Amino acid sequence: MPPWSRCAAPGSFNTPEAIIRTAIIHDYITQLGGAERVAGLLARRYPDASLFTSVHRQDLVPLEAVGGRVWRTSFLQWCVRRTGLKATLPLLPAAVASLPTAEYELLISSSSAFGHHASKGPGTLHVCLCHTPPRFLWQNNVYFRGRPALKHALAPLLAVLRRLDRRAARGVDAYVAVSKHVAARIHQTYGREAQLVYPPVNVASFAPVRERSGRFLVVSRLVPSKRVELVIEAANRSGLPLDVIGAGPEMASLSRLAGRSVRMLGWQPDPTVREAVARCEALVVAGEEDFGLVMAEAQASGRPPVAFAAGGALEIIEDGTTGYLFSEQTPASIADAMRRARGSSVDVASLVESARRFDLPLFFEHLESAIETARVQQTSGVAASEALVVEAGS
Repeated sequence: MPPWSRCAAPGSFNTPEAIIRTAIIHDYITQLGGAERVAGLLARRYPDASLFTSVHRQDLVPLEAVGGRVWRTSFLQWCVRRTGLKATLPLLPAAVASLPTAEYELLISSSSAFGHHASKGPGTLHVCLCHTPPRFLWQNNVYFRGRPALKHALAPLLAVLRRLDRRAARGVDAYVAVSKHVAARIHQTYGREAQLVYPPVNVASFAPVRERSGRFLVVSRLVPSKRVELVIEAANRSGLPLDVIGAGPEMASLSRLAGRSVRMLGWQPDPTVREAVARCEALVVAGEEDFGLVMAEAQASGRPPVAFAAGGALEIIEDGTTGYLFSEQTPASIADAMRRARGSSVDVASLVESARRFDLPLFFEHLESAIETARVQQTSGVAASEALVVEAGS
């Protein structure tokens, strides 16, 4: 572990153990997705770092799920239970910027929305672990699919937020992207280069089993971008058995769509999810994923993912060897890939070995290397600037 990771909160910087005062910032904690799990891992890795987020709904996401420590929140915390997070959207950039992070020397933001808007002081190093530039700002057609009236109504607000978002991106010292796909999006959106650090899979917590349920599986938040309706329709048309684990605003409509071969299981605890993944015929992912952590987790469990051939799936799956890809987001294309997965045998060892590329120790090794690189570059930049000042004054 590098010296900076023995961090300290403000007020204890002069203690022998304290090297650099560090803060970890996450956008908001109102659901437990892949980004929130990564934020929790960061909180556990650096137990002396201060934790900040705009809003934390502990009734929805308990502390244990995000590091087991309290996250300091913004002025929005008091009202979000009444209004809901979406109603606070115009204030979220200001909420993150209002957090007292400028007094820290190292900021690590975990961002898929406004985490990278964190305030920094002179000499602060800000490294952003970017899960994606915010979809609702920069991928409108996907995020507002089926809701053109809402997209039109929000257009003026979104234009303002895009300007603020680009301005905040200029204040980040170094970007770290969770996939090549996201790195390309960061470059396209912000004009910034990003170092690649894949998100972590704790391979040791997953294990292949001999038993098979004979059923396909979806594990997902039930939101439009995940395209779960396509998998359900594929199962309906082909009669393939499918279990859907997850909760979200589309639960009611997807339950109405589900035919006889589909079981809607709702939210399930982690041990139940792990067992379902390890025993399933294959795990199915229909949306375009930024990375797709659940696909790598399926591989670690010895089960092949079936996924749309775009985004992070192309970095996780080798078609026919470590999973199966389909080229069109249609029920027919998905059903065809599901039948391929059902009718073939995959090598469990190859699947697990594929997942080891994303193992937890490698994540921290690569992330800490990226932060060290950013620190060296920052220090070199300061030294160069001081040399220019001296030369100008001589």
